[in-house]
Amino acid sequence: MKFHPIVLSMADPSHLGRLDYASLSTQTLMEIFIEGIENREVICGSTEEPDDIDQWKGLAYSPEELDDSTEKYLSIEWFDINLLGTIDLQWLPPVVRSLGIYDRELSGSLNLTALPPSIQWLILENNAFSGEIDLCHLPVDIKMLSLSRNQLSGSLNLDQLPQSIHTLYLNTNRFSGTVSFRNLPLNLQSLKLNNNELSGVIDLTRLPVVMMHLWLDQNNFEGKTDFSRLPKGLQELGVSYTKEK
Repeated sequence: MKFHPIVLSMADPSHLGRLDYASLSTQTLMEIFIEGIENREVICGSTEEPDDIDQWKGLAYSPEELDDSTEKYLSIEWFDINLLGTIDLQWLPPVVRSLGIYDRELSGSLNLTALPPSIQWLILENNAFSGEIDLCHLPVDIKMLSLSRNQLSGSLNLDQLPQSIHTLYLNTNRFSGTVSFRNLPLNLQSLKLNNNELSGVIDLTRLPVVMMHLWLDQNNFEGKTDFSRLPKGLQELGVSYTKEK
């Protein structure tokens, strides 16, 4: 029988605020992270006595072979296993470098301001996450963020994205209001905002020179747009099914 030094009862989540995140093991943090998933046994083997995380579904350390001086990072990928319930991003362990959940039933809000600094890839596609998101306080080293095909809403502030990010997919949600493209990160190559409820006039005269893919179709953009100063390497531009002239 395994022994975990901290036993938590999630029946009273107010106790979590008093826990010292830095003092908790990766095992314990992961158990808290998935506590809101109703059928989490498909990941950890048992809800009462979870397996050691080395045996959990979809978890892998990188690099696989280490010496004592090498820091290892954890990658998580849960694909189409019909997870039900919620996750709480603030309990992701500091060793997690990538998290990918491609499912259908996870719901609740997403607090992107609580992500660990180690995160470089965050892909939470095809779920039922809802509410607003904060894009102004993402981890400084994040490279890809995909929240496609959820039920997220509110406005989008793209002016304070980390310079490290090269891929941002927010398509097929319920985002609304105007959006600025004048201060995008210099490394941003792919941006998907299609199939939302965004509106207003769009200014495409100051896109990153490295941008290759930009999808803005199926929104409520309107007015005139200057297409004469698009990046030379732009391969795809979607502006159909808007009010653009």
